[in-house]
Amino acid sequence: MKRFLPALGALVLVAAVVGAVVWQRPEASSEAIAAGDVVLQHSDGSLLWRSGQPETPLVQQVLRELGTVGTSLDQLRAAGGALVVTTIDSKAQAGATEVIRQLAAARPASITAVDPANGSVRAYAPGLDPAADHAGGVVRAAGDATRPFGSVALMRAAGVPESAEVGGRRTDLLATGEALLRPLDVATAYATFAAEGMHHETHFVTHVTEAGGKTLYRAATASRPALGLDPGRSKEFAARVTEELRADPLCGDHPEAACLPVEVKDGDVVRHAWMIGYTPRLAVVVFVGADSSVEVQGRPVTATGLPNDVLRAFRSKLTTW
Repeated sequence: MKRFLPALGALVLVAAVVGAVVWQRPEASSEAIAAGDVVLQHSDGSLLWRSGQPETPLVQQVLRELGTVGTSLDQLRAAGGALVVTTIDSKAQAGATEVIRQLAAARPASITAVDPANGSVRAYAPGLDPAADHAGGVVRAAGDATRPFGSVALMRAAGVPESAEVGGRRTDLLATGEALLRPLDVATAYATFAAEGMHHETHFVTHVTEAGGKTLYRAATASRPALGLDPGRSKEFAARVTEELRADPLCGDHPEAACLPVEVKDGDVVRHAWMIGYTPRLAVVVFVGADSSVEVQGRPVTATGLPNDVLRAFRSKLTTW
């Protein structure tokens, strides 16, 4: 009997350890899907939104995309609920929102960042007003932001749509003499330059799974040459543009960064400004609206002033650029 006591003691110890592990197991994630619930996650699995919460402009963009691929919010609820994994990087998103709050809270402003390698939207900070979307819900004169493309046809090939839903109605973007673009469109187009002339469809959703785990939708990853008849010519065109834009001193000392400051004016008055920057890893567009070129929080609303400050501050928040 004695020879069994050590073994029995060991079993008791193992049972105690196992019991402790079981009792210390974390509770079910707050993102668990209840019946009829729809949960949106950041790309790292952290909670972005769940049904019943207020729909921010970012959430509305995600839900709008779900509707276009046949998995609308109502359909997902009727199917018993679903988990939607988005392309949004939680750290980049938090950093973009913080930068706008710190530097551009007094103006309509946005930061939009797209991954050139696959078209995924990594950050979408449309401003601080939850009722306004200054990244994808407004159109503004593009000014010289269209100059590197040379033609409407190339802008269309780089992913800029003919029209978009803005303020509840379809709005022409490329039909007039002066292109009217959303910051999201500008980021999409310049991501094509960053990807060496290859265009990937810009998207907010990576995949959707039902409550039982079945995959309902997964974003396509196909690409196509956008700036020429073949990948070689498209790559050459993109390389020429990138080389020219890298010469701008605003790009700083980053060897791969290209940038383009753009101001749109009425006479001598700045209406709004863009600051565009990209590397092979990320294309970022900063938009700042202005009624005049007066200073905001100590910086003028010109492309080389406040928008450039916003871009530089956002870059400092990124793990890679």
